[in-house]
Amino acid sequence: MHARLFGTRGLKFLCIALTLILSGCKQEKQWQLHEITGHLPDLRFSLMSDTGQPVTGQTYQGYLVMLFFGFTSCQAECPTTLFRLANIVRRMGANANRTRILFVTLDPGRDTPQVLHNYVTAFDAGHAIGLTGNEGEIEEIAKRYRAAYRPKKSNSDDVSHSAAVYVFDPEGHARLLVTPDDAIETVADDLRHLLDSVGVVAK
Repeated sequence: MHARLFGTRGLKFLCIALTLILSGCKQEKQWQLHEITGHLPDLRFSLMSDTGQPVTGQTYQGYLVMLFFGFTSCQAECPTTLFRLANIVRRMGANANRTRILFVTLDPGRDTPQVLHNYVTAFDAGHAIGLTGNEGEIEEIAKRYRAAYRPKKSNSDDVSHSAAVYVFDPEGHARLLVTPDDAIETVADDLRHLLDSVGVVAK
């Protein structure tokens, strides 16, 4: 009946269409997090680490990177997010040593390398790294990844900023976006899946 209704060509077209639809559905379900592949540039910057060493995006090639913008005197999003990220890394199992948390300060005037080092290592001494630079360098990297923030006013210690975390694969490509609403286990699952998909095995 269906062959008479659609004809041989019609059935063939329908099968192709269904295959494409199902493939699309499968693709959408690949990640539980927000996918940003192709929407943001690769990991690229030139800053100073919390140990006083110059670093670039190339420094972290081979690592899955979670990039977060904040500042050490933040009382809300920053400590909460860094605590969550450290928890996520712990759930990565053997792949934890292939994961890095990069915390870029939005308050370079006060967040010296030593201040950053003391701050990030309180959350995760083995995987978290603080990054700083001059105001122009910080503004440049924030714009590159569309990180929403408003620099502090002269009469305030506060810097308004988003709590988004950008995930880059070991080749430095932007892949996923983590929000405060994403469950810790959901994030860890996707990160493990991402490492598996690029063939990275922890040593």
